[in-house]
Amino acid sequence: MTQKKYISQFTMMGTVITITLFTPNQPLVEALYDYLAKMDQTFSMNRPDSELMAINRQAGVQPVVVSPTCFDLVQRAVKASQVYSQSFNVLMGPVVKLWRIGFGGQTVPASTQIQRCLALTNPQDLVLDAQAHSVYLTKPGMQLDLGAIAKGYFADQLIERLQQAGVTQAIVNLGGNVKVLGVNPTTDTGLWAVGIQAPKAPRGTPVLQVVTPAKTVVTSGIFERYFRIGSKCYHHILDPQTGYPVANPIEQVSILTDQSEYAEILSTVSFFKGAVAGVRWLNQLPNVEAIFIDRQQHVHVTAGLQHLSEGVYCYE
Repeated sequence: MTQKKYISQFTMMGTVITITLFTPNQPLVEALYDYLAKMDQTFSMNRPDSELMAINRQAGVQPVVVSPTCFDLVQRAVKASQVYSQSFNVLMGPVVKLWRIGFGGQTVPASTQIQRCLALTNPQDLVLDAQAHSVYLTKPGMQLDLGAIAKGYFADQLIERLQQAGVTQAIVNLGGNVKVLGVNPTTDTGLWAVGIQAPKAPRGTPVLQVVTPAKTVVTSGIFERYFRIGSKCYHHILDPQTGYPVANPIEQVSILTDQSEYAEILSTVSFFKGAVAGVRWLNQLPNVEAIFIDRQQHVHVTAGLQHLSEGVYCYE
């Protein structure tokens, strides 16, 4: 008998979200939808009433008391920004806003403007008070932007909520951030086949597949948000050191590991390192694998991915 899938899909947070279950449970799907709607209300950069926008509006004025969930994610994001300061920084909001890449921006800002915005991105200028649950951006013009970590955090939370509800097998896809739970009931091996997005192709077009036990797969790439001037491409992955798009020959990197939030961070950091240094670095991390695709469409993988056949890799 063919295993049925129950697929729920909706648009939120600027992307398409898909939840796949293998037994019907509409009340649970609606509870997950309500959770994501609440998170959107908390963390959106596009809603004037979000907690994140309240923090940004009070930059240089006063601390803002936020919900425990908001404080927790901001704290995690700031810690990652301190650990990986060369490439990961959730205070890049002013620089992102200046470039507007993917939001109508088509010009390179003046270097003086970039330097002025970079001066507002130091994590040391953010004050967290764990007792009061308050967040304070101490300089006017500072902006938190949690876009590089939030979807991973939400994916982990969704899987946790599914497990708490007794679900043992599921797929969560937050616009390309995929996390699977349990063994695959549709295959004899129980493994999952996860497609890796093809650079430059429409969303959902795989260039290859990874056969893996339950993991998360997170991809960072430059193929969706960029503009060109002549032969030069200006993409949305901005260097916290220079304020300009990071210059390397990589088009995308996909991380496979257990925690989606961790994968989000590693995908950004690995993109900065490039294929050779990135593979070398990731090979030293436990339970982490990666697939790099460069501008020539060459594929570079970490040691734990075994090449089975053309276009298919197996997680050992």
